[in-house]
Amino acid sequence: MKHHMFLAYTGLCALLTAAAYAPPVLAENFARGQELYNQQCQSCHEDLLHARNRKLKTLDALRKRIEDWVSHTGNPWSREEIDDVLYYLNKSFYRFDQKPL
Repeated sequence: MKHHMFLAYTGLCALLTAAAYAPPVLAENFARGQELYNQQCQSCHEDLLHARNRKLKTLDALRKRIEDWVSHTGNPWSREEIDDVLYYLNKSFYRFDQKPL
């Protein structure tokens, strides 16, 4: 019985240690969104574009604009990368009340 408890305790400690050192899993990543935007978008878009672009009224409209750009340029962004850029733009410029998915 003590041997089983020791194994269970050891396994739990190993799991907790691994979880403590694993990178956090976030649905959206501000830093990666900023990096992607800076690498792929900022050469044509300056930050003022977002400050003066009030045609976009919702987070869904902003997502659609990003997805259209990705499609137009043939950029192979994943869903997660689109979410990250959406999160970055929303937090930095648009500040829609709704949180990106």
